[in-house]
Amino acid sequence: MRAEETSPPTLTLKQAIDVYGAETSLLRHLNRNEVLRFLRTSGEAHGISAVAKGTELSRPTVDLALRDLTERGLVIESVQHPSSPRGGRPAREYRFDARSGCVAAVTVTNHEVLVVIADLRDQVLDERRIRFADLNAEPDPPAGLRAAVDDALAGCALPPERLRVAVIGVRGIVSDGGVILTSGELPSLVGEDVHRRLRDSFPCPLLVENDANLATLAEFSALNGPSNVVGLLIGEGMGCGLVLNGELYRGAHGAAGEFFGDDRSRAWSATNQAIRHHAKDHDLTFTEVFVAARQKRGRARTLVTRYATDIAERVEGLLVLDPPVIVVGGEIVEAGEVFMDAFRAALAPVLYSDTKIIYSDLGADCLRAGALQVAANWTAHHLFQV
Repeated sequence: MRAEETSPPTLTLKQAIDVYGAETSLLRHLNRNEVLRFLRTSGEAHGISAVAKGTELSRPTVDLALRDLTERGLVIESVQHPSSPRGGRPAREYRFDARSGCVAAVTVTNHEVLVVIADLRDQVLDERRIRFADLNAEPDPPAGLRAAVDDALAGCALPPERLRVAVIGVRGIVSDGGVILTSGELPSLVGEDVHRRLRDSFPCPLLVENDANLATLAEFSALNGPSNVVGLLIGEGMGCGLVLNGELYRGAHGAAGEFFGDDRSRAWSATNQAIRHHAKDHDLTFTEVFVAARQKRGRARTLVTRYATDIAERVEGLLVLDPPVIVVGGEIVEAGEVFMDAFRAALAPVLYSDTKIIYSDLGADCLRAGALQVAANWTAHHLFQV
């Protein structure tokens, strides 16, 4: 039978409770979540009456939920002194303890580890950059990642056991289970043995994901519109993430959006090397070459224009997906219209006229934002399973 012809009406959870009834434990769980959600969203301290009004629950129900949440360490109780000269029972107020836990968003290249620590209200507490000549040459790269996270936690005065989840973004193909299968940039982190060591070193769940996938998830959320998005992460390297029908598409082997083939035979690789040489000759970073191109400084402008054309050649195959929008993020945004004009022009012959190619509003922060978003989503999901 066809679902749209005979399916019964869908009930909300509260409607289902009214119709079918529920165990006391389930009701307490739902009420506790309502109270927790109210306090977490508010970020302020409230008395029992205010919480009852905000959640539309009875005072006894709210009182029971608050006691439970306080025992679990998620809510802090404070006693306010009575304002009346006649005294009276001190009023109690409750607030969500955002520092009862935290998350770590970690992005890794062979030269740098960026760690961002956020609390349970998604507020960034600290950010640390650890630079390496080459992370792969370190005696123990997995231990180096854990040490970087511990350093950031110490900067927030938070013990490691407060960490709820750590999300790590890397360049490479990552399996559904978080194992880095291949990575030209980070071979020292490839394989199940390395993943097991890394996972076991953290006191919390560890989520490892491709960097372009994380960046594209952030772009998809920021756009808040189309259900299909192609995200390009362009800087010293290039990656691609795909959101199709509102979901990250990873492919059968975690390789969706990857550009296969021998880069050494491609024009993109030659131009990339030329930019590297130009940067070295002029004591610039890769990003500073992009800035110089935007400022229309001769050689840098020529190289970035060529970079755009070469990358367009690689991206052309993705147009079989017929995306409504292609979002370009990463350090390349620093090149401004010098890159974008050449990129659009190179793709114009094979694009529909209404297909948008835009720079990310998140810019080079799209990867950082994506890792934080995945960590926040994971935390919110598990927080309300208390």
